[in-house]
Amino acid sequence: MIRRIWMSLSLSALFVLTGCWDRAELPEKGFVMGIALDQASGGKISLTTQVFRPTQGVGSIGGKSPDVSFANVTTIDRTLPRAIRDIPINLGRKTQWSHTRLIIISEKLAREQEIFSLLEFFYRDHEPRLTVSIMIAEGRADKYLNMKPFIENTISQQLFQSEKASASNSGKTIETNLLKMGMQMKSEVGNAMVPFLYLSKDSETVTNVAGIALLKAGKLVGKMEPEKVESLQMLLNTYQSGMLDIPCQNPSKPNQKVEAVEIVDLKSKWQPTSLEEHSLKVHVKLNMEVAVMELSCSKLETIADEKKFAKNVEETVKQQITGTINWLKKTKFDAIGLGNKVYQKNPSLWKQWKKDWDDQFASSEFDLDVDVKVINSGTTIGKPIFKK
Repeated sequence: MIRRIWMSLSLSALFVLTGCWDRAELPEKGFVMGIALDQASGGKISLTTQVFRPTQGVGSIGGKSPDVSFANVTTIDRTLPRAIRDIPINLGRKTQWSHTRLIIISEKLAREQEIFSLLEFFYRDHEPRLTVSIMIAEGRADKYLNMKPFIENTISQQLFQSEKASASNSGKTIETNLLKMGMQMKSEVGNAMVPFLYLSKDSETVTNVAGIALLKAGKLVGKMEPEKVESLQMLLNTYQSGMLDIPCQNPSKPNQKVEAVEIVDLKSKWQPTSLEEHSLKVHVKLNMEVAVMELSCSKLETIADEKKFAKNVEETVKQQITGTINWLKKTKFDAIGLGNKVYQKNPSLWKQWKKDWDDQFASSEFDLDVDVKVINSGTTIGKPIFKK
């Protein structure tokens, strides 16, 4: 009797279960991995969409798997949403945007059209995630999606991974996505930075994600070289890991022997210390821990040697950061969000400065305080290993 009661209750529960009446089967969807945006004639936009291509399993019956795991579809229209709606005409499937890794925008298009209006679809539609990465590309953007990946299944995934690795392991670019870029553009200063993508000078098949593109009022206004991005990351307290060349003599002298240290840990903090009507001063405090990777002219056999070496590292870092700050001031591009900090500390003063903030930023003064600690020399030998 108890068994019959349980069976009746179980069968009754089936009638209250809901079903997926509006589901879409996987063969009806095209999963987008990345897109490239270029200019087309007549003021139209060329949209190249990279869709993941499913492959047969190893044990399946049939021919060989295709050479590449993606297919590119190009559609052209006056707006991005209309170009997206035309993709099923070529693909035969409705696009699914929840797996999108990357958006590449050509340098020419980024200079002539506001990016936040160009990409508004991705902020409004429910499928794309705000973690989608953004890049500005040298030349046409679609050519990068036509390249074969080295390791990953799609070139979109490879470029996505390259951005993360370049930002975290070498400090030569920054990680940016739709959310971060949107927050930068909606800030008081309104400047934004995204990674820059280009081909290697020695090979037309090797891509580089290094340096950053500078956006002002939503348009591309310039680029920062990878070497300066390292110093910028130090200022922004986003530097994770990387190598630093230390000149044997004066850091300002070119073509001299250098040594190398690995930055193991870095913490930085900066604050405006003087907010006056015609004066803006900023104090930067930076603490570093480094490990010696290569010695060619220094010794670390005594405490005095170690202090001297650390002092050399400090001077090198100071010079590099000062060079980057001076470059930003000359370019009149507030990349560290100094204007946002001024707004937080003194909104009424910011109201006076905002209209000519670029000039105010260019005339600001920075005071750097760098402290370096050598925590490891790599071996028990505190001098060049093979030097007689």
